[in-house]
Amino acid sequence: MHKNIAEAIGEKAAKALWMEVFATPKPGLVDRENSGAHKDMDYPLFLASIEALKDYFCRCAALGINSEKENPGTVSSAYADVLRQAGLEAEAAMYYATGGVNTHKGAVFSLGILCSCLGQTAVETGFPLKETEQAVLQKRCEKLASALLNRSDPDDTNGAAVYRNFGCGGIRQEALSGFDSAFSYGLPALKEALSEDMSLNNALVKTLLVLMTKVFDSNVVHRGGIKGLSCIRERAAEILVQTDFRTEESLDLVREFDRQCICCNLSPGGSADLLSFSVMLYMVLETPERKI
Repeated sequence: MHKNIAEAIGEKAAKALWMEVFATPKPGLVDRENSGAHKDMDYPLFLASIEALKDYFCRCAALGINSEKENPGTVSSAYADVLRQAGLEAEAAMYYATGGVNTHKGAVFSLGILCSCLGQTAVETGFPLKETEQAVLQKRCEKLASALLNRSDPDDTNGAAVYRNFGCGGIRQEALSGFDSAFSYGLPALKEALSEDMSLNNALVKTLLVLMTKVFDSNVVHRGGIKGLSCIRERAAEILVQTDFRTEESLDLVREFDRQCICCNLSPGGSADLLSFSVMLYMVLETPERKI
């Protein structure tokens, strides 16, 4: 039974990544229409990367299930080390599938944590999780992220450079908060959008824009500084007011925003990672009417 749960969690993680790249249009990001502000990646490359990561997400869930049996509610150093090694191996598989292109390194970290914590929680509550388990799940994500970051050497990613320069933002801050942007903004925005009269694609695009107004996106800051981040946030907020996302024509403003991001070489990759995280939360938490 536990193997089936781990496989179900892993499959949903891969589906969440697929839904993120499928959502179109996305400002500055790879989607079905273009490669955004990226010259080294495209939609087919993202699909190849997702396929290469499926087994990793199942493995993370299985590690969480086994960890919970051995050390209920704790994060042992051995568990953190094994999970970190699994993440490094997943990154290697990603790079092999993409020819050395970083398509999903942030998601390897964030969704790996989520899959593992879902495995831990599912042992106690069953799967899918009840909505009442949301706070427990977020707290577990926070604890596991802290354990992993405390045992990790400083890296040379763009996010790490932004953290050193500004002391905040990026995946590190999100992780240490238990990915609060996804729990507090992404998931509620997606729920609300799916309850309205709009397509799944448009609901995903709208949720992304909500996240863009809230997230300190280190990808944007690395490319455009704080000024670039302010511009991204302000324009996303304006579009959320100006369009209802219910028709294809309503996405014209988003397409214009995409062209602006490409021109300025801005890509909100951190918000994209949190969109896939939010999508997965929606899929694994029981709701009266599931639309994904």
